[in-house]
Amino acid sequence: MSHVALYRNEIAASHALARAIPGPSRHVGGRDHDTSPAAATAAAASRRILRILVVSPDSAAQDALRTAFEGEGTEVLRASGAPGVVDMVARAQVDLVVCDQQLADNGGFALLDAMHDRHPEVLTALLAVPGLSSAPQQASEHGASDYLARPVDAHEAVAFLRRLGTMAPVREAAVPVPGAPQAAPMFRGMYGTTPIMRDVFRLISRVGRTDVTVLVTGESGTGKELVARALHDESGRRNKPFVALNCSALPSELVESELFGHTRGAFTGAVKDRGGLFEAAHGGTLFLDEIGDLGPLAQAKVLRALENGEVMRVGGTRSTHVDVRVVAATNRPLDDMVVDGRFREDLLYRLKVISLALPPLRDRKDDIPLLANHFLHVFAARHHLPARAIGEDARDLLMSYDWPGNVRELRNVIEGAIVMCDGAEIAVCDLPASLANSIPRPLMPLTLLEQSAELPFVEARERALREFDRAFLTAALARNGGNIARTARALGLHRQSLQKLLARRDLRNGEVHRER
Repeated sequence: MSHVALYRNEIAASHALARAIPGPSRHVGGRDHDTSPAAATAAAASRRILRILVVSPDSAAQDALRTAFEGEGTEVLRASGAPGVVDMVARAQVDLVVCDQQLADNGGFALLDAMHDRHPEVLTALLAVPGLSSAPQQASEHGASDYLARPVDAHEAVAFLRRLGTMAPVREAAVPVPGAPQAAPMFRGMYGTTPIMRDVFRLISRVGRTDVTVLVTGESGTGKELVARALHDESGRRNKPFVALNCSALPSELVESELFGHTRGAFTGAVKDRGGLFEAAHGGTLFLDEIGDLGPLAQAKVLRALENGEVMRVGGTRSTHVDVRVVAATNRPLDDMVVDGRFREDLLYRLKVISLALPPLRDRKDDIPLLANHFLHVFAARHHLPARAIGEDARDLLMSYDWPGNVRELRNVIEGAIVMCDGAEIAVCDLPASLANSIPRPLMPLTLLEQSAELPFVEARERALREFDRAFLTAALARNGGNIARTARALGLHRQSLQKLLARRDLRNGEVHRER
């Protein structure tokens, strides 16, 4: 029996199982799907799809599928083209590849064929063009297990994933990375399994379903906008607009116009009436990042909007009612700013009905391997590169660094490393030199100093430098597999300079030769 026929039989069996569970049915996309709680529970229990790769040149389709699939607890990787996808699928441990029919040069069907030949154990599906009646036949002919029609419908995408979940083979658990958390890591696009992040996720889940105003605090790069989006997605406003403004990105004289709009002639350049972001976010959520940078007049207007649900455009004479949930964020000490008279006390109290403090990455270091692994897969897919592992020495360096830029800095470091890496694993030399330079190095052993105490100063210093060079260079070569070019790059030296230094210290690829 061919694998396509086998999949067809499994689809029929899964549909028969769904029909056997009593409950209401909803007709979506020409097919009936059981939506009863019992069926949903059974589907969730049988689902084994953990990681999905969406290959599509259409960013809107990518975003729609990611939103639908991640809501089902899966991780979604994305690629805009077919090149490199087949090679990275196994390394990235992808369970399902969704191929867009509209990939260039008939690439959608060609990618399905290549996946069938190289990775028959991985499920594939076709993202078909709108209204294509032959989509089921074409999907089967190219080895796909199912298809999904465009434009993407969220409910249909969830039903599609649950159908395929009953067919996904059980994936062997990956060998755990030392120090990496093993529990379910993802919540609304955020990753973390440390107790402090679990508390954050629980608070978002509890507060998200309400309309209370939330003040998110934390250092730059900790993910405050991700928290705001998660609060929005957890709320009943999830299908309404999410609008964000960085209050520090605009001059103070423009922030009011951006937030509240303006009337024609209100100021030079105001050639027509224009609504502000409060009006644009009506029914949804407005995220005010770096709210500590708001000027006094804008603070007063935001307070009025929060208390009365009314905004007045700059230059206007009448108020407009808005229904907006506000989530604000800052990395500044607003309590101190209140004492100094730079921030309104009444606005602060109105903003922090609920306060949510995000921890810096240095306080949740056990999440670093998890985050690094996630970013590896994301950027491997984005740049069409193999999803390499992180070498032990590189992982130790990531764990030792304090990450002043937090998760944003880690994300950028991993993206650069996967582009620079030309070996089987990401090594120390693929990471920025600033990471290694920031780690305090141990001083020379006391025994060596004691042995040199009887020598003249110049001779003792030369001996100490020689021993330091030998130990340091030998360790650096070992970390980089004896590769001169990679070692030089890691140490910030030219290759010729490193070779001369090795010769002067009588070192050859890490081997110490006896001095005469």
